[in-house]
Amino acid sequence: MAVWGRVGVQICEAATTLFDKSKKTLIGDGSFHGFIAATLHEVPNAQAVAPDAYGALVYVQAGPTVQKRVSEILPGDVVLLRDARLKGHKGLTAYTLAVGQGEDVVGIVGEFEAKKSKVRVFQANQHVGQQTVESVSYRLDDLKSGTIKVFRVLET
Repeated sequence: MAVWGRVGVQICEAATTLFDKSKKTLIGDGSFHGFIAATLHEVPNAQAVAPDAYGALVYVQAGPTVQKRVSEILPGDVVLLRDARLKGHKGLTAYTLAVGQGEDVVGIVGEFEAKKSKVRVFQANQHVGQQTVESVSYRLDDLKSGTIKVFRVLET
């Protein structure tokens, strides 16, 4: 928890700042990993990351089953979605969402609601003509197939 207090808060603040700046300029190289690299570049004491390992693994969910939960998900953590298919309800309307098909979707956790198992993520926006970073919400209980991993970025 002490590691998160020093690095996690700074990462969350940097991601929020880059989200605000993204309306005017391209963040990183426009890819998901490019956004993570640009965010971590803003935090001087954050450890450098590889495209598939972003720090200590704190949460793994494959399909509807949670396989590993070392700690609560906290703002500033890095979330990775691979071939994820989410299916649930928003109000009275049913929804289906496919995320990370072909390329892994990676983002920074902005907030986590434990009661609803809902995570708000800052991630690169791949849609042309819109701002380059978007804020998206995923409900972890709605995962039907695929994998969600959450990493805690370590201090150097």
